[in-house]
Order: sequence, then C-alpha cells, then structure tokens
Amino acid sequence: MTSIRSLNRILLKSDLRDGTTLATTFLIPTVLLVVLVRAFGDAAPDPSTDYVSQIATNVIAFGVTYVGIFAGALHLATWRENGMVQVLRAFPISTGMILTSQAFVGALLMIAQVVVVFLLALTPWVGMKPEVLAPVGLVPLFLGYLLFYFIGVLLAIIFPSIAAVSMLSNLIIIPLGFVGGAVMPLEVLPDWVATLAPYTPIHHLRVALFKPVLDVGTWRDAVLGCLYLVGVTLVFYLITRRTFTWK
Repeated sequence: MTSIRSLNRILLKSDLRDGTTLATTFLIPTVLLVVLVRAFGDAAPDPSTDYVSQIATNVIAFGVTYVGIFAGALHLATWRENGMVQVLRAFPISTGMILTSQAFVGALLMIAQVVVVFLLALTPWVGMKPEVLAPVGLVPLFLGYLLFYFIGVLLAIIFPSIAAVSMLSNLIIIPLGFVGGAVMPLEVLPDWVATLAPYTPIHHLRVALFKPVLDVGTWRDAVLGCLYLVGVTLVFYLITRRTFTWK
C-alpha cells in the first residue's frame, strides 16, 4: 500500500508539471465550451429546448474522454522515451497495478476538469441549468474516462512513440466526438452522422449523462448506457492486461 501511494504521488506530480497534460485537461474543454455556446447556443430547433445546457453537458462528456485517451496513450509512450519506465519498474507492484495507479491519477484530473467546466457552465455568461441529480453524472463520466483510458493504453502498446500516439489519439477522439454528438450538435450535421451516432461510445456516454444532469431521456436508457460503457471498458482492460509489457 505504501508503494502504491508513493507511485500515485510521483505520477500526480509529473502530471501537474506537464504543460501538455494541463492544456488537454483544462484549456481545451473550457475553450470548446465557450466557442460552442457562442456559436450554437441560440440555434435550438425547438425554442423550448435548453440548448445551452445540452451543449455544456456534451462538452463535459467530450472532455473526460479526451483526458482518458491521452492519460493512457501519452503517459505510457512518454515513460518509454524519458526513462520513467526504469523508475516505475523499481516499485514492487505489478504492471497492472501501475496502469491502475495512472488511471487513478488521471481520474483525479478528470474530476478537477469536470468541476472547472461545470462551474464555468453555471456562470451567467454560459447559463447552464442542471438538475438536482447532476452529481450522479459522475458515474457515467468515470466509466467513459476509463474506457478511453484503456483505449489510449492499447494505442501506446501498439505504437510506442509520443508523436504516433498523440496523432492517433486525436484521429480517434475527435471524429468520435463529432459523430457521437459531443463536439457539434447532431442537428447541424448530415443525417448519416446521426445514423452512426448510436454506434459510438461517446453517444452512450451522453445518453447516460443527460438523464441525471438535464432530466433528458429515461433512466432505463441511462442505465443501458452505463452497462455499455462497463462492457466495452472491460474488454479493453482485459486486452491491455494481456498485451502490456515494459519492453
């Protein structure tokens, strides 16, 4: 237990000193929130729809997936290039526990990101109006983070280069964000995008998040969305556990 706590402190300090990590965690989602609200906040097809709150919730969902994939991909690739691997191998714990520790540290940053974006969304400048049960949304957010974290780890296992995993992470997360309806409202995108949306994990994350945060949809759909995230996360976790080595 002492080794794990020491490892958590090392990884957290490393993240807090890394400008790229801080930018992807806090700068990108806050800028995206402001841009989308200004661009589409008044473009609701139905005047009774709280479009601003939906945009803010979408950005929160996209932000945690962005943090997740880069927490898994960039860290592992960076460790291999900067020699951090040798430090981590000195800890008397398994590789699985090391990945779990990095996932835990990334989750702390994810929660911090959610709080920052949520508080910004509550300001009069944005105008989000969440429901009382909004904190329950942390459950699907955490599941979405874990899913993309293990996708990122798998990318780093296959492509052990910072440049490669950074490019591939963006090539995966940004199109999924668009098709899943998190980066741009589906109403302004072609019909084929809306057709593909239900086949993306970000769509299921949004569905699971909209019910507790905005009271949009049903609890049945929210639970099914969470179960989808759990199942896919488990698949990627098992794959990374079987394929991950320090070589």
